[in-house]
Amino acid sequence: MVVVESASPRRTLVTFMLILGAAAGLYLIWLLFRLAALALPLGTGIALAFELQDRGYGIGAALAMAFLAGLLLHLAGRHLYAHGGSTLLRACVAMLFLLPAGVAGYYGMTGIVRLFATEGMLVTILPILAAVAAAVAAVRGLDGSSVDAIGVGDRECDDRASAIPASASPASDRL
Repeated sequence: MVVVESASPRRTLVTFMLILGAAAGLYLIWLLFRLAALALPLGTGIALAFELQDRGYGIGAALAMAFLAGLLLHLAGRHLYAHGGSTLLRACVAMLFLLPAGVAGYYGMTGIVRLFATEGMLVTILPILAAVAAAVAAVRGLDGSSVDAIGVGDRECDDRASAIPASASPASDRL
């Protein structure tokens, strides 16, 4: 007598775990790019926390000041980039934020790629592409275009809204 066995529950569980693992891995790569855009404020905050801890401040005070410094640096960079009068100022602010983001993206992807391969063209190309993507994400974070893309914000208060003629808006055709 030949018994034909269907997919065992163990095989189904392994397949399910592989799918969940792949989804978690993709989520971590997405998170890498999102956090690489905050490399300058985060690095500044960590450096300040260590410096304050070294000078004898408590852990709570050092963490609070580090968080505040990182937040203020990020907000100041966004403000200077959005409302900076000269193109040179905007370019300098963009370079300040995109260089650490590019380095963070490069080394983050290098770590991920080295899990799977030790040599070859992918070990060289993927980290460079990740550095460029992280740098672009950092500048988009300064510009606020990632927030505008999801429809958050007041359109009347936006300085760039006046540059769009009313006739170009599809909503004006329906009114």
